Amino acid sequence: MTAQQPGPRLAAQNRPIVVRDTGDSLAVYSEEQATEGQGVFKKSCAECHELNEFTNADFKGKWVGRPLFELFEQIRTTMPDGDPGTLPREEYGATVAYILKLNGLPAGTTRLATDSVALSAITFKLPASAP
Repeated sequence: MTAQQPGPRLAAQNRPIVVRDTGDSLAVYSEEQATEGQGVFKKSCAECHELNEFTNADFKGKWVGRPLFELFEQIRTTMPDGDPGTLPREEYGATVAYILKLNGLPAGTTRLATDSVALSAITFKLPASAP
């Protein structure tokens, strides 16, 4: 990171944060998008998945430090079970936004992008003080 680029801002202790590699705002999804994602989750995911699967230590350990594009693609290419890739990209993006909200990340005013370039520039991170 150069002296000209601000470092990532940390959320409350032990809460995951998402930062853009460019040091932009932490708020990478909108509240409306996360609400849509909650509906997608109820419709397409809740039959097989519990919410705590997306907030527990195993989930965080697997995804911390990785671009959001990898999480988006994992969901898009494997879900819904038995019919993967059949939802619109916007619904997969909304689901990722909902997962970010479940993990305590702040909402902003802009929807989370669903293209590979934008999602690859956003990394899922935990604060340095997290176990």
